[in-house]
Amino acid sequence: MTTFAATGWTNDDLWSPDTLKADGPHDGGYWDETPNGIVGYFASAKDAKGHKVDISWRQLSDKTLASINKEGKVAEIFEKNGYNVPDDTDFIPLLNGDIVFDEGVPAGGGTVTFQLADLGVNSTEVKPGDTLYVMQETRPGSGVWEVYAATVGQGLDIVVTLPRNGALVLVKTLSDGTVISLDKTTGEVIDRKPADNVANNNAKGTSTNASGATSPKTGEF
Repeated sequence: MTTFAATGWTNDDLWSPDTLKADGPHDGGYWDETPNGIVGYFASAKDAKGHKVDISWRQLSDKTLASINKEGKVAEIFEKNGYNVPDDTDFIPLLNGDIVFDEGVPAGGGTVTFQLADLGVNSTEVKPGDTLYVMQETRPGSGVWEVYAATVGQGLDIVVTLPRNGALVLVKTLSDGTVISLDKTTGEVIDRKPADNVANNNAKGTSTNASGATSPKTGEF
């Protein structure tokens, strides 16, 4: 997960190719390089029948990175996916990588569980009931992304059904007046009460599942 710098950190820095590559799949931290590729201990996957399926990860390609190398480009992706994005919204990447279902994408998609605690995210940064977003590129290097909303479960996990292999970014949105905000001077995530006249940043998806987590790409913050 991205480590926020002590001073002078901007959101564009978080989305720079160098930062994303440093946080992406590699041998170390919560990643591990195995004979079958890089695996992430924070994620597991199942098929529609609940059978475990193996996944591995690769670095995002340069073309893919170029499509998200500024926070403004990420905001545009959310807008194209039907989200209303207030000007004060911050987009924070928590995880990135090119996910591969090793034996092929299961029929109906692969259901992936992300354990946020294993990514170093704790309950002061993300709380059960918060909404996170998974961006996935529709085909390699296309720069066209779909966005899926997922609700954080009681165990600080999210579950998302992915229809394909490909580039993926797990995103937290922050905005003034919500229960979580970003101090741009220190780079720290801080808690605070919502303003009376500001809605929270949870997307209004049209469907969810019992494990907390798959919503289609519609809604507003």
